[in-house]
Amino acid sequence: MEIKNSRRLTGTNLQGPGPSAIADVCFEADEDAAASLDLWLQALARMCSRFGLDHCESFQRTFEGGASIGFVAPIDQLYAATEMNEWAIEAANALRLGQPEPDLETAVEHITQSLEEELNPAVIALQRAADHKDCPFLWDDDEISLGYGRHSQVWPARSLPDPATIDWQRYRPIPVALVTGTNGKTTTSRMLTRIMKTAGFTVGSTSTDGVCIDERVVEEGDWTGTGAARLALRHTEVDAAVLETARGGLLRRGLAVERCDVAVVTNVAADHLGDYGIHDVEAMAQVKNLICAAVDQAGHRVINADDPRLTALLNQYDSPLILFGLDEANPVIQTHCSRGGEAWLLSDDHLVQRIGDDEHRLMAAADMPCAFGGAARHNISNALAASAAASSLGLPLDKVAEALSGFGAAPQDNPGRCQLLEVAGRRLLLDFGHNPHGLEAILGLAQSLLDQRPNSRLCVSLGQAGDRLDEEILDLAATLAAVQPDQVIIREMTGYERGRADLEVPHLIQAGLLSRGISAAQIKIVRDEVAALEAAMDCTQPGDLCMLLVHLEREQVAQWIEAQSP
Repeated sequence: MEIKNSRRLTGTNLQGPGPSAIADVCFEADEDAAASLDLWLQALARMCSRFGLDHCESFQRTFEGGASIGFVAPIDQLYAATEMNEWAIEAANALRLGQPEPDLETAVEHITQSLEEELNPAVIALQRAADHKDCPFLWDDDEISLGYGRHSQVWPARSLPDPATIDWQRYRPIPVALVTGTNGKTTTSRMLTRIMKTAGFTVGSTSTDGVCIDERVVEEGDWTGTGAARLALRHTEVDAAVLETARGGLLRRGLAVERCDVAVVTNVAADHLGDYGIHDVEAMAQVKNLICAAVDQAGHRVINADDPRLTALLNQYDSPLILFGLDEANPVIQTHCSRGGEAWLLSDDHLVQRIGDDEHRLMAAADMPCAFGGAARHNISNALAASAAASSLGLPLDKVAEALSGFGAAPQDNPGRCQLLEVAGRRLLLDFGHNPHGLEAILGLAQSLLDQRPNSRLCVSLGQAGDRLDEEILDLAATLAAVQPDQVIIREMTGYERGRADLEVPHLIQAGLLSRGISAAQIKIVRDEVAALEAAMDCTQPGDLCMLLVHLEREQVAQWIEAQSP
């Protein structure tokens, strides 16, 4: 067994319901995986018994060529627990090969020294008291907090109060929404944030753009993990939270919170496969669905009924369920509503709430700026998800309609997502579409825009990060080739090579396009988004449609666009 990754899981995770030490391992070609895992368990038991952790539950999640293995441990012993787990793996390897195992006493002595620095009985006491009082509790290496938002307080991890002296009524929860999905999670999060703000909340939100308070960025960057959630939930102005939750954070650390009021899963598709033992879309669906573990009987799950991989998991949890979907004839929705359930759907080009046999028309889809007259069906789906989440939180439906009727009218509403501009007589569509599923959705909008101007040509610029599988990159090229664009400008995504050689990914995309009928004369490779835009201007004419996808260089592109203004 070769250790590929060893880490702490700080919350509920794919393997189990609590903080754990975990290692991702891969097996040798001729290795008996079951025998190796049995040797690991035996070694782990010997090590854990030396620290009074005999009772801790171990776990194994096997996948093709490897496994994720580890055990549940107290939060003030997780660093030491990772060392125990690593020793047990090394011991299992030695025993499998008939070699002496690494010295147990030496390892125990080293780990004991680590534990002396890590152990914090006051943290455990406060954690247990908060659990008993049903009080929100957040922790990290440096700080501990009780309550959320304006009901929260933070203490240094080494200077904690006696639980007996705490006024527990002071530290209360606030409405918390978790949003995940392969595509649409950022837009859905922004929509829900706008709805909650319109309803009078000061919202702490996290996304791939950063941490926002009341739609004001306070920390820039890709903030979709546990650290971002803590930052938003500890902000004393906040009285509601919308936390975008990406699969990377779920797999690296687990859930950021143990309880939420609503969990939204927009969809699941092929993207980021191969990381952390997630090799197929069915396994990725399990990862996305994990946020539903934080929903109890007082909350709701909001699930896309148009996604069969998600509907296959509807019975995984028993918390209340709201469905959403674009197809009102969907039998999953029809069955759910026949049993008195709630669904949000598109009916007669309107967003409709259906509960049992009762229906409420919220608004025409065309009245949402982000729907582009109804052509951007993926944004209609996102709006249905956000509306369902708002409904589950008890927000007035007139506030939902008010928020959605304005969302997308201003560029700052949804930066980098589905933005249509006019530049030098060309229509320029900026979007983050970065995988086949997302690309197919935005290309559907592009086709509607092209239909409005029959003589308009299509120029598409895109790139891809190097951490995707070759098959995923080729699928991206195939999805684009299917619409037969007139010009393609492929970008090297500098800083996102992720171990790939210079221009390796652009050349792979190029090969995929060439194999599907796009000629070499139609393809150009550049190194950044501004270069792509300049190339697009050179090969198009006024009236044409240019698409800049996997749009990340916002500041540079904004400056370039401003410079084109007369």
